Amino acid sequence: MVMALACMAVAISIGLTMLRAATTAHRSLRTERQLRQVELLLAAAAGLAQDRIATGEPGEARILLEPAAITGADSARITLSADPAAASVRLVVEYPLEGPITIRRSRTIPLASVPAISPEESLP
Repeated sequence: MVMALACMAVAISIGLTMLRAATTAHRSLRTERQLRQVELLLAAAAGLAQDRIATGEPGEARILLEPAAITGADSARITLSADPAAASVRLVVEYPLEGPITIRRSRTIPLASVPAISPEESLP
């Protein structure tokens, strides 16, 4: 009987260890997917900011993306804040908003400057 109890204790210990390892691996993969999603959202927000500035729209914006708008399972928030003095735009992406831990990353991108053409340069 003692041998049976010892075998059951070893089996339960192995099972719990396997369960803990699976849970840790799942959490790690989910975090890695969320970090990748934030990087993709930052790249998309950089293009959006440059398009907004090029079309003359205000550089300040706060965009809420619903889960259906992105390939993730949660919603995201993108904040754009332009700094005309430094000719740059600061991007902040927060994802996922519903989770217990929200990943927040920011990036400052310089605005593409358009060279001014002087009348002397247009002459042949």
